[in-house]
Order: sequence, then C-alpha cells, then structure tokens
Amino acid sequence: MDFVVARSEGIVSIDNQPLAVDTSPLPVNVAIVAYDLASGVGRIEYSDRLRLLEPFIDVVPYAPFVNSWLTQAALITGAPLTLSLAQQIKLALVDGIFNSKRQLPITALGHTWDASDQALMGMQAAITSWDVAASATSADSGLTQNFNGISIRTAPTSFINASPPAVADGGAISYVPRPTQNLDGTWSFGQNVTSSYFAGSVSGGGFSSQAQFVAAYNSQLTAAITTGPSVQWPPLNSTVTVSLAMTDMRSLISSINSRRTTLQNARLAKRNAINALATVAAVIAYDATTGWPF
Repeated sequence: MDFVVARSEGIVSIDNQPLAVDTSPLPVNVAIVAYDLASGVGRIEYSDRLRLLEPFIDVVPYAPFVNSWLTQAALITGAPLTLSLAQQIKLALVDGIFNSKRQLPITALGHTWDASDQALMGMQAAITSWDVAASATSADSGLTQNFNGISIRTAPTSFINASPPAVADGGAISYVPRPTQNLDGTWSFGQNVTSSYFAGSVSGGGFSSQAQFVAAYNSQLTAAITTGPSVQWPPLNSTVTVSLAMTDMRSLISSINSRRTTLQNARLAKRNAINALATVAAVIAYDATTGWPF
C-alpha cells in the first residue's frame, strides 16, 4: 500500500484514492512525500531545489497523514469507510512503521552502520561466500592427507589459496606447508613431510614430533575456517572502509536481526490490537506510532 502527500494541492492519496486533507504541517519546502509501506522506503520532493526524489526511511513523522485520510474517508456518504477497510489501512501503516524501523541505522562496534535491506543483503553475502567456501568444497567433504601413517584434515580451497597458517613453536613462528589439490583430485603438501621436517631440521618446521605438528596444523586450520578473513565494510556515510573480523561481521548482522525480532513482536501485538477493534472510530483513534521499542 502506498500513500502520497501533496502539500500545495492539500491532498493525501492512499493507493488510487485522493482526499482533501490539511497538509500544512509539512515544511513549506516539501512538495511531495511518497511512501511504500510494504518496503519501508519513501521519497521526498522539495520545492526549493532540483526536483529530484530524495530517499528516506522513517515514516513515523508522516503517519498522521494516514489518520487524516481515514478521518476524511469516514465522512464520505454513499461509499462509507467500512471497519475492515479501516483496519486494513491501519494494519498497513503498522507494517510500514515496522519496515522503516528495522532499517534505520544501527550503532555497534564503535560505528554507525547502514541497516537497510540492501546493506544487510551485502553483509550476509560476505558471510555466506565464506561459509560456502569453507563447507562446500571437496577438501572439506572428508578427504584426508596421510603422511607416515598420520591422517591430517585438509583445507577448503578458500583457505588453501590464502597464506599458510603460522604456528608458534618453541617461541618462534613456523609455517605449516600448505596442501594443494592435484590434477587427479588427490591432495598433497607443498613439500614432502618426512621425518626431516621435525626435530633438528634446519629447513623443517622445528616440531618435536609428528603428533605436535598434527595438533598445531589442525588447530590453525580450525581457527582459519571458523574465523575467516576480515571483511572491509564502510560505516554509514563514510568514504573509507573499516576492517571487520568475520566474527564482528557476524555480530553486527546478529544485532540487526535481534532488533528486527524485537520490533516484530511489537508489530504483531499492534496488529492483534487493531484486529480486535470494533468500530471505525476506534481504528482511527488507535495510535500506531507509539509503543515501539526503538
């Protein structure tokens, strides 16, 4: 459901029905306000600048115009505003407020972030691309690398293509050889891992035993798969990105989704309250803008 407020004409239109309404509460430089309640996105056209449509999200300041339209519609004779229609419009307004509030910017991790549907899709795509790479490759599907009788879990392609993991050993940092996939689909290490790789070897990793190597390798691999690479993401209205650890990106998405759940509970409560109203006058009087948690 859409509504449009045309200030100079003194008209509010819901879908295709315009009605004369007092539009003077709008700022004098606002020509037209249009809002799509289903998507939670609106557009404003100003009269004192280029007549370009500027997007906005928060519908609450313009919600009274929906009530004004309902009030005028209830006065029409011959085609009265029915209770079910009044409820339908007020329910759409509740949905519009929900859709706008869940997309308002959110503050977390020391910054303010765009939490619009488009931004959230981008955040989730960054997480999903890593999750898919970490779980859907043949290397992560059960193939193992075996040397000297020791079975070692191999890495997903996304990790193999990254730098080999650093392993602390005896106070020094050593590099575990990176596994690679052969043309025949088997896996091998970047160098032969034999007894020369362990204690006393100048060119090896300096591990005291194969068991120590296996433990260190699997620990580093698990951490790499779980944590993932950092994500470069811009805060709201910023011209530079911030480096977010994968865990922080997950936390940010979780905060946005948690806010949505809280708002959803308020939305459902309001919808139930509106559906329980028995008269058109009660529906018009119901304030859909109050009682929201954010």
